Amino acid sequence: MQKGDVRAVENPITAIFDLAEDVEKRAPKIRVSIQYARIFIAFGLLLDAIMIVLLAEAKGLAVLLTVLMFLLVYLRRWLPDATSRSVVLALALVAGAFDVMTFRDAGFLFGVILVPFFFLGLVTLGYLREVHAFFEYYALRHRIVKSVRDEDPVAYIPDGKDATQRVLAFLASRNPAVAEVLRAPGAVSPPGILRGRTGMMYQFDAYVQAPPTGLRGFLGFGSPGSTIFVKSFGAPPSLTDFQAIKRAIEDVSMATGVPPARVIAVWKAGADAKLSDEAYEFVTKEVVRVSLLGKVHECSLQSIEENPDGTYDFIPFIPEAMPGASAFGVARPT
Repeated sequence: MQKGDVRAVENPITAIFDLAEDVEKRAPKIRVSIQYARIFIAFGLLLDAIMIVLLAEAKGLAVLLTVLMFLLVYLRRWLPDATSRSVVLALALVAGAFDVMTFRDAGFLFGVILVPFFFLGLVTLGYLREVHAFFEYYALRHRIVKSVRDEDPVAYIPDGKDATQRVLAFLASRNPAVAEVLRAPGAVSPPGILRGRTGMMYQFDAYVQAPPTGLRGFLGFGSPGSTIFVKSFGAPPSLTDFQAIKRAIEDVSMATGVPPARVIAVWKAGADAKLSDEAYEFVTKEVVRVSLLGKVHECSLQSIEENPDGTYDFIPFIPEAMPGASAFGVARPT
């Protein structure tokens, strides 16, 4: 970390990149410190829970209430909105209040000390998890921005019988993980109909899936897998097209249980063809958002234009094979 007067700025743009790189360099050490803090607090909470059970008068009830308080605070992170999280937190407080009442006479003072400490420790662990996720996300974001800055600005269109096959070949040439999955039998679904969770049917020109690994389907552990959706257009996609793609992919992903990693609308540019202002605004600001097993996965929509000069134009640009990203690119779980 550089020392000096923090107010002194010579070139704002250079200073921003220098600051980001400095933070990214220190991020691993900060993450390790956070992990140590989480382990220390978790060990303290374990001792606290043991003391609560040993010193409580109604030991069986103390065990049940302590476990209930832990489960409520732990499950709070999986809830989708602030209102439900607040309700569950209030229920955990009520469970804690009853837990204090399991102490009698002289031991009541221990209950007043141990139970609130246990509750605050659980909440603190949740905040540390959020801090850890914060550094993970922004360190990855910095690496992505840096890779875009260093990337070759010209991307040439590979050979292929149609726009869909060409864009898949391009992704495979840039991302070894995509190339490996494309070689697997049955990984690429031909143009066809996909069913969503609502029962609606949606048509895509290509659907590529890297299946979940580990115990993801049973216990939620392991990689959630990744999918690539490709839809080809003969003209620039409209705002309505992008809105329909977003709804379709969210519905299909909820049905399959596999989050999207790339959502591509590929089209061939004509003489004066370009995205409308509304479509451009939508594709650069909106994301496909899917909640699976309590985690929200976000994936950008991407317009890929085939130019007459044999190059691609990306809106937005998404780098390939980033460290810390999913197999098919960057899809952020929160």
